[in-house]
Amino acid sequence: MTAQRALRVALDLLRRRYVAVLMAMLCVQGAFVWTMPLVGALVRRTLHRLGVGGVNADTLDTVASSPVALAVLLGVVIVATVFALADVTVFTVIAHLSLEGEPVTFTGVFARSWRTVRKATGWQGMLLVPYLALLVPISGIGFSSVLTEHIALPKFISGELLKTTTGAVLYGLAMSVVAYAALRLVLFPALVADRDTSVRRALRRSVEMTRWRPLLGFVTVMLSVVVVASLVLTLLVGVGLVPVVLADTYTAAGVTLGLVALTRFLIVGFATAFLAFFFTAYTRLMQGETAATQPEHRSGWRTRAATVSLTALAVLLATPSVFTASDDAVRTATASPEIIGHRGYPAEAVENSVPGLLAAADAGAEVVEVDIQETRDGGLVVMHDVNLSRLTGVDRAIHEMAEAEVTALTLRQNGRTASIPTLEEFVRAADRIGVRLLVELKPHGEEAPGYAGRVSDQLNILDPDRSHMVQSLDRELVREFARLDPERQTAYVVGFQIGDLPRTGAGGAVVIEDWSFHDGMLGEAREKGRGLYVWTVNDLSDQRDYLARGVDGIITDEVDRAVAARERLHAGAVMLYLEQAQGLIGIGLGLE
Repeated sequence: MTAQRALRVALDLLRRRYVAVLMAMLCVQGAFVWTMPLVGALVRRTLHRLGVGGVNADTLDTVASSPVALAVLLGVVIVATVFALADVTVFTVIAHLSLEGEPVTFTGVFARSWRTVRKATGWQGMLLVPYLALLVPISGIGFSSVLTEHIALPKFISGELLKTTTGAVLYGLAMSVVAYAALRLVLFPALVADRDTSVRRALRRSVEMTRWRPLLGFVTVMLSVVVVASLVLTLLVGVGLVPVVLADTYTAAGVTLGLVALTRFLIVGFATAFLAFFFTAYTRLMQGETAATQPEHRSGWRTRAATVSLTALAVLLATPSVFTASDDAVRTATASPEIIGHRGYPAEAVENSVPGLLAAADAGAEVVEVDIQETRDGGLVVMHDVNLSRLTGVDRAIHEMAEAEVTALTLRQNGRTASIPTLEEFVRAADRIGVRLLVELKPHGEEAPGYAGRVSDQLNILDPDRSHMVQSLDRELVREFARLDPERQTAYVVGFQIGDLPRTGAGGAVVIEDWSFHDGMLGEAREKGRGLYVWTVNDLSDQRDYLARGVDGIITDEVDRAVAARERLHAGAVMLYLEQAQGLIGIGLGLE
C-alpha cells in the first residue's frame, strides 16, 4: 500500500512539476558543461608540468611523488563527489520542497541542494566516494551522475575472468554483491536530501528500509519505468524514420539522429525524476512525514524570467549540435575502421591458433591481434598466458620450456583443440590469406638481453615489407623496438589512462582500453598523425559507437558482429539511421 501511494504521489508531482524538472535537467547539464572543462584543464596543466600527458601504469610513480599533483587530483575528487551528490539529489530536493509546501524556485532548489551538499564536506563525505563512483555506475542501479556514468569495470579484466569457470563464478558473485548493495542504498538520495538527515544516517536508514519485500517492489517499479521509456524511445525512432526514408540522405539521417538524441535526454530525465519522486514519497510515508502534494505557489516574475531565459539559451546551444550531427553521419558513412580479431576469433576457434586466424579472416577481419612469448631456448611462440595451465592443462611457465616442448602441447578451449604455433608459422599462415597481424610482445621477465632485437630480426626475415604491426604494454619495449626498426609500425597498449593521449616517446599508434577512451584523445591523435585503436570492444552498442566515431580500428572477440555493424553503417542513410538509433533506445536501471 505504501508503494502504491508513493506511485500516485510521484505521478502527481511529475504532472505538476514538469517545468521544474526540465529546468533542473538544464541547470545540471549546464553546470557540467561549463565546470568540468575548467577542472579538466587544471588537471592537464598539472600533468604537463610533470612532463606526463596522463595517469597510467608508467606515469603513476611520477604523479604519486608530486604533492601538487596529488593535491590537484584530490581536489578534483572532492569537486566531482560534490557535483555528483548534487546531480543525484536535485530531483529529490524538488520532491521534498513540493511535499513540504515550499515554493519550488531556483533559489529554493539551490539553497536546499547546497544544504545537502554541505553534508558531504565533513568526514562523512568520504562514504560517498564508493557509493557514487563504484556501486552505482558499476551496478547500473540507482541514480547515476553525468560525472560517473562512464565508470565501469575494465572489460579486459572482466573478459579474462569470464574465460575460466572459477573466474566466471567469482565475477558473478562479485557483481551480485555490488548489485545487491546498490539496491539496499537506492533510497539514499531521497533520505540525504531531507532536512536533518546526515550522510551516515541516510546510508543506514536506506539499508534498514530496503528489506526483501520492498526491494522486489522497487525493482518492479524501476523495470517498468525502463520499459515504458524504452517503448517511447522506440516509437520516437520510428517516427524519425519517416523523414530519413523520404529524403534518403546522410544529412537527414544525421539531423534526425541529433533530434532523437536531444529528445532521449528529456525522456530519460523525466523518467529519472519520476523514480526520484517515487522514492522520496516512499521514504516520507515510511517516516510518517507529509507525502501529499501541497497547493502550488505562483511563481514570481524572476523565476518565470529565469525559466524563459534558460530555455531559450538551451535551445540556442542545442541547435548547432543537431546540425553538426549531419557531418558526423557523413563521416561515419565514409570512414572504414579496421576490424581486428582479438587473438584470432575465440568464438569459433581456439585463441592464438592458426584455426583462429583463419576463422577471423573468414568472418571479415582485416587484422588479427596475436600474442608472442619467448621460450627458454629463445624460440618465439604464440601464447597469451605465461602459465600454460588454462589452455593446455600443463602447469608450467613458457620460459621454463623449450620451443619444441611448448609447440608439442595441445590447446583446448570451448570443446575445440589446436596446436601452439610458432611466430614463423603464424606469420606465414597470415601472409597466405592476406591478413595483417598486430603482434603483441608479451615479456614475462625472463628473456635474455636483446629480446626486442631478436623479435625484430625474425620479423624482418618473415615480413621484409613490414606490413605487420608490433605492439606492447611495455612502453620501454615499444621505444626500443621503434629504435631498432623505425620503418615498422608500432603501437603502445594502455590498460588505463586518465588524461590526454598517452605518450610513447617513439611516435606510433596507441591502443587504448575502451573505458579510458574519450573523444579528446581521438582529436589529438588526428592532429599528431597517430593511429588510435580501442580494445576489447565486444558489446554491439560499443562497437557501433566506436565505428561511428571514426577510430582507426577496434579489437574485438566478436568479429562477425563488428563486421556486420560496419556494413550496416555503410549501407545507406536509412540503414545508418537505424543502426545508430538502436544505441539511443537502450537504457538501464540507472537510466543513464
